[in-house]
Amino acid sequence: MNKLKATLIKATVLTFEQLSFLLPTEELDEKQQNARPEAAVSVEFQGPFSGKLLLILYGQLLSNIAANMLGQEDAPSKKQQQDAFGEIANVICGNMLPGIAGSKEVFQIFAPQWIRNAGSAAAGKETSAAEARVGLDLGRVDVRLFLSSDAVHFLKEHEQ
Repeated sequence: MNKLKATLIKATVLTFEQLSFLLPTEELDEKQQNARPEAAVSVEFQGPFSGKLLLILYGQLLSNIAANMLGQEDAPSKKQQQDAFGEIANVICGNMLPGIAGSKEVFQIFAPQWIRNAGSAAAGKETSAAEARVGLDLGRVDVRLFLSSDAVHFLKEHEQ
């Protein structure tokens, strides 16, 4: 497994554990693999290199994630659900970037952008630099990292 993917998985697993109190798994069962796309959000960033992080949630988990994050028993509003998923994307991005670029580099992370059609985001043909699938309860989250061409040069210069 390459460093980008390993860093992406680590940031995703830790974020879901700590913010949504779910127990993510790297191995997916049949139900998780076949779950339908429910929500998608992207977060763009700029710094020594730029890019975008895309999260696609499968399996009707959005309400549970938001309720867990907010400490509510009742289903949160659609807006609260979107905000919660956007916050997860922000935190994953913020945890992932130092793992890729080092802790001394500074990035600007922009506000999450809600993607209206999760199915089209899931079917996107853009080539990502790294992808991870993480199981969550009866669903999963796909996380895709897209990097600009300046990232290749930066990463080669900063390989350890």
